[in-house]
This record gives sequence, C-alpha cells and structure tokens, in this order.
Amino acid sequence: MIKAVHIEDEPGNLKLLQELLKTHCATTIFMQGNARTLKDGVELIRKVKPELVFLDIELNQGNAFELLEQLKPISFEVIFITAFNEYAVRAFRANAVDYLLKPISTVELMEAVEKVQKKIRVQKGANEPVSNLMKELNEAFADKKISIPVAGGVMFIELLDIIRIEANGSYSILYLANGKTLTSSKNLKIFEQQLPEATFVRVHHSWIVNLKKMKKYYPGKNGYMEMEDGSKVMVSVRKKGKFLSFLPD
Repeated sequence: MIKAVHIEDEPGNLKLLQELLKTHCATTIFMQGNARTLKDGVELIRKVKPELVFLDIELNQGNAFELLEQLKPISFEVIFITAFNEYAVRAFRANAVDYLLKPISTVELMEAVEKVQKKIRVQKGANEPVSNLMKELNEAFADKKISIPVAGGVMFIELLDIIRIEANGSYSILYLANGKTLTSSKNLKIFEQQLPEATFVRVHHSWIVNLKKMKKYYPGKNGYMEMEDGSKVMVSVRKKGKFLSFLPD
C-alpha cells in the first residue's frame, strides 16, 4: 500500500477525499494524516515521510509551491488538487504531474492513484516531474509577477505594480500603484526572501519598498523616503547601510 497524507485547508474537501479513497482505493492508499496550513503540512510530511501527497494548490498562509520549496529535494509523488486555470493545467500536463480538478471526479482520482502506483514501483530519488513543474512556473513569473494567496484563490501581481509592503502581524499589506491595497497571509520575511533584492529592499522591520517607486530620499538621523504614491517610509538605523548600498552613486 502507498503511504499518503493530504494537505488541504477546507474541512469539507478533506472529508470528501477521505471518503472517496476509503470507497474506491482502500486496498491501495494508506492515509496517515492531514494538515490544513502550509506550516503544519511541512511538519506532517517531514514526520510521516509519505510516498504520496495529495496537495491542494491554495493553502492557509501560502500555497502548494511554497510548501514544496521547503521540502526540496522532493522524494515523494504529488497529486495536486486544483481549481487553477488553463496555464497551470498546461504546465501540469507538460511535466506529467498528476492533478485533479475540483470538483474531484471518482474516475480521475482512481486513474491518478493507479498512475502514481506504477511510478512508485520504478522511481527512486528526487521527483523530477514535480521539480520541473516548479521551475517552469517560477520561470514563467520570475521578475514579472508574484503569487499572493487571497480568499478563494491565488492572485498574480505585477512586481512593477507594488509600491511598498507593510507588516501587519503575521500578515502583510501590499500598496499598489493603482491606489488599491491587498492583504496577504504571507509575512514580510517571506516577501523579503521571494522578491528580487536589487529592487525590493527592507528598510524597516515593518516595511519593504520598491526602489523603482521611490520619488525622493531625505537623509539624516531620522531619514525617510517619499514614494510615488505620496507616502513617506522611515529608514531604520539598522537597515540604512544596506539601503544606501542599493542607491545609485
């Protein structure tokens, strides 16, 4: 039997897959746990070391690709569960990755499990198809867009549209060029790691700014910058040296 876990943030979907597997794949899948957040999912996978992960794309405080980044090299099979649009489905197909579109079809579930069963028999080591998929999706949006988990899905925002990002507890608020704001479940540290450093600089424990959107810098002990949207962002003493290193001579 295949040792599996399920990462999904909707209780109803957790229950549905459990019932489908119990009814149609009871002799194939041995489910060893589930998790509803990115953090808990990472901990569960590291603890259980499953052969197969049923993985929803959209998770609390992140998404499936962020979870997989923390677990590289990927040594397990993945069946993605997604309501994503055609661009993602094409990427899945191109990399021979198993995926299920919501609402889950019993026939497609059984076919995906059977395919995984065959792959596990012959495949050892890193899961190249999943690694290739992640690379393809990352390259498609590199230096262009960033994924923002929001209620009901994931938005892809043009990097050039982001003026600044403010810490708000474990969340972040993105201030966009069109005057709108967007609340993300990613914290500021995650944005700092994901955004291109030459353009997006953390100038304060509460702020990341897009240097291309900076209008003027006012130096001094309490130095600050004025952004294109008229906002003023303080540069902390601890961050000033790094910030100044990115300014043109």
